[in-house]
Amino acid sequence: MLKRLFSVRFAGTKSKNLLHLDWIEVLQTPGCALCCMAQRKGQRYAEALLNEAVTDVDQRDIWRAAHGLCHWHAWMATEVPHSAGSLAILYADVLRHDLERLTALTAAAPTTRRWRWRHSLAKRLQNWLRSWQQQRLCPVCHLWCEQERLYLQVLLDDWQAPELAQAFAASCGLCWWHTLRLVEQGGQHTHLQAVLAAQQVHMQRVQDELQEFIRKLDYRFGREPYGREADAWRRVVALYVGMRGPQGSEGPLSFRSEGKA
Repeated sequence: MLKRLFSVRFAGTKSKNLLHLDWIEVLQTPGCALCCMAQRKGQRYAEALLNEAVTDVDQRDIWRAAHGLCHWHAWMATEVPHSAGSLAILYADVLRHDLERLTALTAAAPTTRRWRWRHSLAKRLQNWLRSWQQQRLCPVCHLWCEQERLYLQVLLDDWQAPELAQAFAASCGLCWWHTLRLVEQGGQHTHLQAVLAAQQVHMQRVQDELQEFIRKLDYRFGREPYGREADAWRRVVALYVGMRGPQGSEGPLSFRSEGKA
């Protein structure tokens, strides 16, 4: 199973320690730590999926039900070396299935009982649209949603470990979306308030630097050199929409459809 490659379900202390180490590492990178982790894990999973799903019947069924990958992960998959053949085979299967359904919808009306055919067509069109609106979550997004919960749990459980709290304090923290996910998941957790307090410090710093950036837009202070506030305008955008993906900003947005799958 592909999920085993990424140890989605952790039970032992050893696995939790690996997640803990992942946190320490990713907190040293710019931007939201979980957005960065999502990109890393997404790239690894997309590569494994392309290598194995072509010959895995279960994965092919999942791929077909999801109509392939989401915008972010589909373009990410095109960057995987030697991915052309796998993408061609997997999407050919999806396209064949979708064309069959579309062909049935566009078939010529019978010469008799056309009114009944039109009524039936309207219902079939509604069902066709509903199948797209209620399609399964992108396979990569689905795996990440499971992993994301585990990473958030480890952040809360291990917060009293000095190296984790210190790494978080020295980082850029989380984006708003992942802050909301943290609250949603850890509403009753003992350490939630402490983690939120640390996140508040990050947000307050962005606000202070944003105000300094705005101040220097005034012609009276335009000759003052920029410091850390030089990219505050970009960081506040990332705070609200998450880290920009390799092909656009659709990455974190794709995870928001989890409850609609």
